[in-house]
Amino acid sequence: MNFFSRIAALFDRAPKEQIAGYSLSELQSIFTKPLPHTTPALPLPLRAVSLEDTGVPAYYWTLLIDGSDRDSFQALIESSFTLVHERSFNELPVRQYENAQNNQRLICFISSREFNAVTVRLVTNSTDFLEAIQHQRFAVPPPWIAFEGYNPAWWGTQLQGAQGYYNDQYFLPFFTGLSEAEKRAYYARYTATQEWAASLALIGDE
Repeated sequence: MNFFSRIAALFDRAPKEQIAGYSLSELQSIFTKPLPHTTPALPLPLRAVSLEDTGVPAYYWTLLIDGSDRDSFQALIESSFTLVHERSFNELPVRQYENAQNNQRLICFISSREFNAVTVRLVTNSTDFLEAIQHQRFAVPPPWIAFEGYNPAWWGTQLQGAQGYYNDQYFLPFFTGLSEAEKRAYYARYTATQEWAASLALIGDE
């Protein structure tokens, strides 16, 4: 089952199922303004899923960022939204924000429990905010950070389990969008070994 099917199946289950700590009925009561269908200035993220078919005029997106970028991400939220509510989900805070002037809303659930990084799950009707995230181009931490001690020779596109989920959902879409100069800067930022650089150089040739 691909990522989009999993999201759709989530809302076919019992009402107790939640996304980012909210039930379907709660999301329907929060997001009431129809989504605009004009072409955004930047393409929306590949993994941003419209929830319109479930009666929620909003997008769901999950992204993985470096822990050092967490403050920058939070500043991006606070530059556009005001906190209006907070609750706990899986013993972590879920925050609801709004921009009353533009009738834009954001639900954000942030966890640092996965892949030695920060996972952000959000629901929003703000294409402006999605574009702002795209513009920032937050880096996905590389495999040697996400899976310490993993053999670079084993890395590829046919991965299974946690490595496969991380690669398909986060790393591969990010890495394949980098230019050669950006890849060199990425290797430098994360002190890539020659073995890891050689392994990742094969991506796209498989």
